[in-house]
Parts: sequence; structure tokens; C-alpha cells
Amino acid sequence: MSVICETSRPSIIFRSQTEPKPPRTASLSSCNILRNRTRPIPNSYWATPYLVACEFPYCPLTPADIARKKAKQKLDALLLAGVRTFIDLTEPHELFPYSPHLASRCQLLAVDPREVEYHNFPIRDRSLPDSVDLVRRILDVLRDNERRGRICAVHCRGGIGRTGLVVGCWLVESGVARDGAHALQLIAEEWKMVEKCKRFPCSPETGPQFEFVKNFKRLPSATDSVTSSS
Repeated sequence: MSVICETSRPSIIFRSQTEPKPPRTASLSSCNILRNRTRPIPNSYWATPYLVACEFPYCPLTPADIARKKAKQKLDALLLAGVRTFIDLTEPHELFPYSPHLASRCQLLAVDPREVEYHNFPIRDRSLPDSVDLVRRILDVLRDNERRGRICAVHCRGGIGRTGLVVGCWLVESGVARDGAHALQLIAEEWKMVEKCKRFPCSPETGPQFEFVKNFKRLPSATDSVTSSS
């Protein structure tokens, strides 16, 4: 099995051959009970019924780890929680890539690998997206998966800065949040439940990232531009 991984556009692994599911729309009322929904891994939270935000979900296991049955893969827990689309915001050099291992992890868990998608939209750590087009592509993937009733996991390295930025934009774009300021409030409430919040009290992580979300405007149509300012 081959994996296509490009940094300039979405990378898709094992595109499903089945027909898309009927459209589903996340209800605002359902978002009020997300906190009671089991989090699939530590340092994660449910941003919407179809989106979990988390830290990087993979670490290569050493032979000693395997022998001691230590360090279960977070990737496995996400797959078992129903995640079928992974949105990776890290740059290629940051961490050990997991996309080449998705198929084997799926097979171990009896998950059809053809149903799993992997997208890489690299954003520099502690930075903003390089282009408006990159933001649009990420939101398009989230919109398409929500329409098909598929659960996405979005992550960067620590699940703090870049992840918080994307989650905030999506909360505005999807109508869960009234505006960017409201999106930041919603993230802050969920972030209180994340284990690393005492070490990293805020998500997103930097001032410019906060301003990007705060000023983000919902796109009225597919042909309109993302409006944001730092």
C-alpha cells in the first residue's frame, strides 16, 4: 500500500471506495455535552462532535517497549474512538512521521484502511499559516468530513498553538461560535480539562495566533476569501 504525502496540498491515504454518508450537521446543543464525552487520549478534547483536538499521536516503539507491552500508541486509541481523518499540522522534519504506519495500525485494530484519510498541512511551530489558501484547504477538509459524518483529529506537536488556531477558525466557520472571541472562550473552557494546561495555560499559544482567531470571519460562501488580521 502506498501513501501520498505532499505538503502543498491535502494528502490522502486509502481513499474510501464507498459512497459518502448522508450529510450530518453538528448541532449547537450537542456541543454543550461534549465535556462528558470520553476523551480518546490524554491531552485531547472534543471541539465538536466530529472533531477532536490533540497532540502528536505517534512515537516509534523500541524492541524493549514492545517486549514490556509499554507505551500503547495514541494513534490506536484515536482509531478505536472512530477517528477516520487525520489532519497533521506539523512540518516534515519535526517528528517521526506516522502516515506510513497507518495501514498496519488499522489492520491490527480491524479497521478498514480504505476508510482512513491523512492530510498534512504544515504550519511552522508557534507561527501563523503561510497563506489564506492553506486555511481554506484545512476548513474544506473539516467541512467535507462533517458532511459525511466522519470524525477528524487535528493535531500539531503539542496540540496547543497551531491546533488551537485551526480549532478556533473551524468553530467560527462551522457556526458553533458566534465569532472569534467566542471561539477562544470555548477553547479556553475545554483546555481547562487538558492535562498539560498547568504547564501551558493557554491555547492557542502565541499572541498573533490569538489575534488570528479573534479576527477570523466566517466565510459566507466557497468563493469568498478568508478574512483575518494579526
